[in-house]
Amino acid sequence: MRISKSFIRFLKSFGYAARGIASAVRTERNLRFHLGAAAFVIWIMRFYDLTGAESAVLFLCIGGVIGAELFNTAAENLVDLVTKDRNDIAKKAKDCASGAVLVMALVSVICGVFILWDTAVFAHIWTVMTDKVWRIAAFLALLLLWLWFVFCFGDNKDKEVNDNEQ
Repeated sequence: MRISKSFIRFLKSFGYAARGIASAVRTERNLRFHLGAAAFVIWIMRFYDLTGAESAVLFLCIGGVIGAELFNTAAENLVDLVTKDRNDIAKKAKDCASGAVLVMALVSVICGVFILWDTAVFAHIWTVMTDKVWRIAAFLALLLLWLWFVFCFGDNKDKEVNDNEQ
C-alpha cells in the first residue's frame, strides 16, 4: 500500500505544530502560567459533578486562552522579524495581541467562577487537602514546581530584552 505525499505532509504538519508549541513553552512565561492554571482547573474539576456542557465550556476556555497565547507569540515574533526598531505601529500590534489574551483569560475566569463557585465543594476540597500532611506537602511541592516552571524554566532572558525594546 502506497502512502501519498499529501498524507505524509499532513502527518508532518502535526510535528511542526508540536515544535511550535514546545518553542512557545520554552520562551513564553505567560503560556507556562496558563498551562499551570489549566492543570489546576482540570484537577479541581474532579471534585464537581459537572455536566458535559459545563466541562466542555471549561475545556474550551482553557483551549481558548492557550490558543490566544500561541497567536500572541506568533504575532510578537512576526513583528520582531519585521522591525527591531522602536515603532508605534509595532507596539500597537503587540499590545493588541496581548490584549486579546487578556480578554480571553478574563472571560475564562468569569466562566470558571460561574461554573465552579460552590462553597460546599470548596469546603470538601479543603477537608480532603488538609486531612493528611502528605497532601499538604504535595500541594506545596506542586505549587513550588509550578512557580519554578513559570519563572525559571525556558529561555526568558532573550524574551525580556525584546520586551524592553518595544
